[in-house]
Amino acid sequence: MFRLTNKLAVSNLIKNRKLYYPFALAVLLAVTVTYLFYSLTFNPKIAEIRGGTTIQATLGFGMVVVTLASAIIVLYANSFVMKNRSKELGIYGMLGLEKRHLISMTFKELVVFGILTVGAGIGIGALFDKLIFAFLLKLMKLKVELVATFQMNVVIAVLVVFGLIFLGLMFLNALRIARMNALQLSREKASGEKKGRFLPLQTILGSISLGIGYYLALTVKDPLTALTTFFLAVLLVIFGTYLLFNAGITVFLQILKKNKKYYYQPNNLISVSNLIFRMKKNAVGLATIAILSTMVLVTMSAATSIFNASESFKKVLNPHDFGVSGQNVEKEDLDKLLSQFASDKGYKIKEKEVLRYAYFGVANQEGSKLTLFEKGQNRVQPTTVFMVFDQKDYENMTGQKLSLSGNEVGLFAKNEGVKEQKALTLNDHQFSVKEEFNTDFIVNHVPNQFNIFTTDYNYLVVPDLQAFLDQFPDSAIYNQLYGGMNVNANEEEQLKVAEEYDKYLNQFNAQLNTEGSYVYGSNLADASAQMSALFGGVFFIGIFLSIIFMVGTVLVIYYKQISEGYEDRERFIILQKVGLDQKQIKQTINKQVLTVFFLPLLFAFIHLAFAYHMLSLILKVIGVIDTNMMLIVTLSICAIFLIAYVLIFMITSRSYRKIVQM
Repeated sequence: MFRLTNKLAVSNLIKNRKLYYPFALAVLLAVTVTYLFYSLTFNPKIAEIRGGTTIQATLGFGMVVVTLASAIIVLYANSFVMKNRSKELGIYGMLGLEKRHLISMTFKELVVFGILTVGAGIGIGALFDKLIFAFLLKLMKLKVELVATFQMNVVIAVLVVFGLIFLGLMFLNALRIARMNALQLSREKASGEKKGRFLPLQTILGSISLGIGYYLALTVKDPLTALTTFFLAVLLVIFGTYLLFNAGITVFLQILKKNKKYYYQPNNLISVSNLIFRMKKNAVGLATIAILSTMVLVTMSAATSIFNASESFKKVLNPHDFGVSGQNVEKEDLDKLLSQFASDKGYKIKEKEVLRYAYFGVANQEGSKLTLFEKGQNRVQPTTVFMVFDQKDYENMTGQKLSLSGNEVGLFAKNEGVKEQKALTLNDHQFSVKEEFNTDFIVNHVPNQFNIFTTDYNYLVVPDLQAFLDQFPDSAIYNQLYGGMNVNANEEEQLKVAEEYDKYLNQFNAQLNTEGSYVYGSNLADASAQMSALFGGVFFIGIFLSIIFMVGTVLVIYYKQISEGYEDRERFIILQKVGLDQKQIKQTINKQVLTVFFLPLLFAFIHLAFAYHMLSLILKVIGVIDTNMMLIVTLSICAIFLIAYVLIFMITSRSYRKIVQM
């Protein structure tokens, strides 16, 4: 008997190849992407690259997500294959095969299928490994080179991971066969889904869960809070989506059924009846498509925005080739430090500026009336943030004259409470806004770390910075000194002296005698290399995660259409016998599919719209500060995904029609 199961295992794979083709494609892609991630993460050559530690940590995170996503996709595909083969397995049981024989047969099928697909996936991964490594180097803006990347330990790791996944499939398949008799197996596919229970309660809970998730996403005000609440909001939205699809589709179809003008038409009656017949499975499948589609949109929009924002972000934090900031240090000392370093390295200084500024956070705000934090006060997230500059430094930065006196100030404002105001009050001191600026005048002159943490920041220009500070002796206002210079050395030359520059600053700090005095610096070339590694790595991971999520989406859509096609085929044959022509069948199929099939896409776009605010805040921490660019990227990704979704829909619907019209 076991020899017979060997022959049956091979013949079943050939006979059911239409079911196994997409399953095989999913496993191939999952294994290939997993292999590539593992290979890059453990590649020793990445550690030798500047910023390599950062990219390896990022790849490590992506590796975990890809592994989990791959496991879910393979499990999902297997469940659909086994569901559609339940009648076949039931017939084998009726013909005399015992459960242990059926379990043995499906076990051998998976062994053969797993060896072929996993082996092929590893082979494809090894084949493209060099190119993917070169692609990563290109995204990281490093020198592209094709090097040997094959690692035996990666092959073993992938074999172990997918061996465990397939072992899990074998256990689940054996459990399915063991808990059903031959008759139950043969009728499992034909049995309709039971009507869900507690539909009103599910609808209420789903609406509340989705509403809370949306509320958290819309009301978060700063990136740090957004990071902590993001995963909670995601879980609430996923939970709400599944509940609303499970209950909402049932309610939606029942409403259509009660509409006599709509329901009592041949096409509509058949399509609505078929959907109600398997409403529960439709709900789970469609909700899964909605969540996976949202993941594709969010992942690709975020990764593309991060990659596009890299250049502008570098200049915001590093406006000069060599920069240095200090506390309790004289301007002359900072100026001398930069000049001495350039002289020691033989650099010609093309541009140099050294200036002092102050910054403070606002504890409370009532319109244009602001209260500053007091010294020693427990710090919380400030309402808004100000950077204060001396009039002379403003004129040096912009080349524009600004005649301020007394309590007059110049203002660049992003805070709505002080924007376009003629006056503002800081504690008990009132200031008259003589001129309001529309451009961010410190770009390319002074680093602004605040726009990473908040969109609500402002600049004040005062006649005399020291006189301004003397008015607030008890307030938490911080003095900062910044100096920067551009030199006649290219980026590669600057990279070579990055470590020497750090040592230079450390030696300077060692010579400072005043308590609380220190300096710290930045090198644009070094920072650019680190950021390029991070941004390129994130974009790389985003591309591959999007591929995995897209594979999952396509797989769910395809199997949903195919499984429902086989279920509906017999019913459409009966309908043809009672007089339904081919034109009516085609109209019925289109109506049935279109009734709910585009709901997941609509939900995905709505989820993305509500998540956009929170996502933009989180991306600020990583460096996406150009909101217009992010909006354009997001809309472009949505348009591309819409086209892809429609194409997938058309292809899978065609497969569905072929099955039911056979």
